Amino acid sequence: MNDPACTLKVKREQIFQAAVVEFHENGFTAASMDRISARAGASKRTVYKHFESKEKLFQELIRRHWAKFAESLDVTYEKARDIRDQLTELGHAEGRLMTSPEIMATTRLVMSEVLRSPDLVEENQEKTDYKAAFETMLREATVDGQLRVEDPREAAEEFMALLKGKAFWPVVFGAPVVSVEEMSNIVDSSVEMIMSRYGA
Repeated sequence: MNDPACTLKVKREQIFQAAVVEFHENGFTAASMDRISARAGASKRTVYKHFESKEKLFQELIRRHWAKFAESLDVTYEKARDIRDQLTELGHAEGRLMTSPEIMATTRLVMSEVLRSPDLVEENQEKTDYKAAFETMLREATVDGQLRVEDPREAAEEFMALLKGKAFWPVVFGAPVVSVEEMSNIVDSSVEMIMSRYGA
């Protein structure tokens, strides 16, 4: 016998994935709930039961998309390891996302729609602190004597800006997605700059 909760979860995911395809093909404004329901093989009533509006579907897309970047920053400082290695590992985790054509295509979609309609970003998303764990890592590395960081928040933002300045923002505005080799060089250069500035 099918588990009703599992069946509902599967149907919700089918609707969401159908919406992702629709948003990529037509953008948020031109996206159609009729086409989403057709793609998902569900009635409009079922679609609205899971997602009350097109805005809610797009907000779910935004939430899941930025969560992928947040997960790569969900790090814990390891006392026994060189901080340079830990920063490099974190940089490559972010880099894997920024070298993915699919993820960067979604990034372009999200950024363009959010710039056009800022109210698509829910208040709880705006308040989510994605860099908190990374900031804590830098603070603990300073306490441990591996770094000299007076403002861990600023240092975290600087490191992310170094990565995104060459591999994220240019792509958002139309540049090609960077290659794995290019990303590796960006990571190495960014880590070197942080270590030169903050290394103990």
